[in-house]
Amino acid sequence: MMPLYEYKCRAGHSIEKLRKYESRLEEVVCPICGGHATIVVSMPAKTALGWGDTPWDGKYDRGLGVRIRDKKHREAVMKAKGLRQLEPGEVEAEQRRATREKEAHDAQVNKFQTVLKDTGSTSMAMAQTFPDAGV
Repeated sequence: MMPLYEYKCRAGHSIEKLRKYESRLEEVVCPICGGHATIVVSMPAKTALGWGDTPWDGKYDRGLGVRIRDKKHREAVMKAKGLRQLEPGEVEAEQRRATREKEAHDAQVNKFQTVLKDTGSTSMAMAQTFPDAGV
């Protein structure tokens, strides 16, 4: 596999060439203006394993803040931090529960504001909105 190198001439034209590593610094002529082009230092490609990750040293887990070697090591780190693996659908169920709770709260706020507007009495609005609170 040959790497792709980027070159730029003085006129600013950008040229990309597939070249062997050994010939990367050889002269390149710009096909547009005929001027001499020099190699451009660019960002290296990210590997499939990620920056600095290798099969033998594991992967960095941003959520846990540590480098994880394998599944057992991840479980041990999670246990030490008082965490557990979520079951499938657990996040969605919690989101549905929070949505229902917010809707119930919004309904109470609307009822309180409606009664307060109709009667002008805060205690009456409290009594009608929260009848079990002993107001």
